[in-house]
Amino acid sequence: MARDNGWREDAMDVSQLLRKPERKPVEPPRKPAPGMSAAEVWGRGLPATGQHPYAIKKKASTEAMAGLRVLPADDSLRIGGSSMAGALVVPCMAGDGSLSTLQLIPPTGKKMNLPGCKVEGWFTVGKIETGNTVYIVEGIGQAWAVWQATGAAAVVAFGAGNMGKVATALRQSDDTARLVICPDRGKEQDAHKIAAELGCAVACLPECEPDNFDVNDLFIRDGFDVVAALLESATEPPKPEPKVHPLARYVDIDGTAKPPRWVIPGFIGHGVVVIAGAHGVGKTTALLPLALTAAGLHGDDLMPRQWRHVVYVTEDVEQARRIVSGIVGHSNLGISLDLVRERLHIVEAVRLGAEFVASVGKTYREQFTRIVDSVEVLPLVVLDTKSAVLALDNENDNAEASRMMAALKQGFDGLPVWLIGHVAKANLTRTDALTSRGASAIEADANQTMFLIREGESRYLVLGKTRFEAWWPELEIVSNTAQTPALDEFGNVETIVMRWGIAAPAKQSRKDASEQAAEQQRKDDEATLRQDIRDAVQVAWVAGNPLNREGIKSKLNRKAQTVLATVENLLHERWLHEVFVPAKERLHPRKSAFFVNLSTEEHGVDFVWWWPACWQAGDTRKLEKSACFNHSRTRG
Repeated sequence: MARDNGWREDAMDVSQLLRKPERKPVEPPRKPAPGMSAAEVWGRGLPATGQHPYAIKKKASTEAMAGLRVLPADDSLRIGGSSMAGALVVPCMAGDGSLSTLQLIPPTGKKMNLPGCKVEGWFTVGKIETGNTVYIVEGIGQAWAVWQATGAAAVVAFGAGNMGKVATALRQSDDTARLVICPDRGKEQDAHKIAAELGCAVACLPECEPDNFDVNDLFIRDGFDVVAALLESATEPPKPEPKVHPLARYVDIDGTAKPPRWVIPGFIGHGVVVIAGAHGVGKTTALLPLALTAAGLHGDDLMPRQWRHVVYVTEDVEQARRIVSGIVGHSNLGISLDLVRERLHIVEAVRLGAEFVASVGKTYREQFTRIVDSVEVLPLVVLDTKSAVLALDNENDNAEASRMMAALKQGFDGLPVWLIGHVAKANLTRTDALTSRGASAIEADANQTMFLIREGESRYLVLGKTRFEAWWPELEIVSNTAQTPALDEFGNVETIVMRWGIAAPAKQSRKDASEQAAEQQRKDDEATLRQDIRDAVQVAWVAGNPLNREGIKSKLNRKAQTVLATVENLLHERWLHEVFVPAKERLHPRKSAFFVNLSTEEHGVDFVWWWPACWQAGDTRKLEKSACFNHSRTRG
């Protein structure tokens, strides 16, 4: 488009691009036009009386008009195209007594400030006396009402935005004066802020009045007495507590020990708790039901004395719904759906900065804190998972991780928080000495850590770092499933599976359970190997090619030492019998013996082996298939 309109690359002056733009000089304030300066306009004014239309409208007495002037009816002053002839003139006096600007209030129309002049200072109705009460208001009408109702000085600030400056100047000139700010409706918050900083009182109008309703409106409607009562009710702001360094707040030691503040009695305390598990271990299916225990919905030994609200932030809302549906509709826990809906609050995860995430703690505290016997029972917040809720540029950066943990601990308004994450990759196949994924500061700064692990068919929630003595080293998670028909978004019936896990103190320690499981596995493996050996011997015998030790080892894909040891046990227990072939009768010099598998009936019989004529004839196949090769006798 530039080329189409005549621009050429060879005509470009690069130096123009590199040149810094020149700053325009600041223009000095413009001088008022002739006849428009504050002094000139003020000099043309005549003493004001109570007969001015604005004074009549606002019910100002002649005495209240002292110090004001009125422009003559033939004055030529115009502001913004509007004539100011006959306007009431209110002077704005600077702190040094000089005239800074004028406010003009025409008989009809709105108030106007003199162009080209800054509002610096105030105007006083009445007389300011050292140590006495001084009222600060926005406009002249409010000042008239206050002075006529109380007789005390009323200072016009010429707008809410100037009240702070006026109050500061008055406080600096007299630190013994009682300053009372009278804000219009809707400006109370600003007034309280000024009052807190300068030690002023605030007289607030009734909350039922509309915005911008002021003390003069009240005076006109209800009279002197009501205004006087309002001003007498002005309240002082609470004195701020003396500032104490956070590390200079000393804790009293009374010699008594207090138990931890439990979320899950005996196992999980208050603070930020980091819970990590491997992918696919079922973190949500175990921890959402455990959060329901904190809500007092089930738990037996883990049931808290007082239930608390739970805010569960999850990246998979539908999974959370399935878990709740399974527990409520298909478990034997007898949990009411109404109670679940009252106490559990599911939120879909949004990835945000840690400080912004923590700022919602104030909202949770206000909405869900319970007061039981004057004790706050704070809501539990579960962030499932860390990566779905907390936006980190680099989760392995200790400095960034520390800032995140500080935000959760200090910014979450003291609420207990469960931060669910993953274990480090190096720990995926381990069940001891685990660490969570990310910077070490995450675990170091946590109040408590724990790990969800799988051992065999069982899952355990195992304690890591704690700052108290727990009642149990781990909880066992008992898995449950149920199926139910449901309609998909198209109205088709589909069977869905609901899975959840219920935590409880393990009936035996994880170590004992692991050893017992290992022992059972060893026995199962041994039984399988014994049967595999007997089957191999039997199959070879029926096929007419009986096995010796080397043959058995070659048939089984197991450690040779284990196979031979098991063969010896079977021989000793008389489930196998070894037949020795005389040297002269061997078909192969290395095959000096072969094994026979004994049936249950033969297991209790002693055998005497002898060699019939068919053996000497070398017909081993006939021998192996013949029943005449042995002679038995009853044991004993």
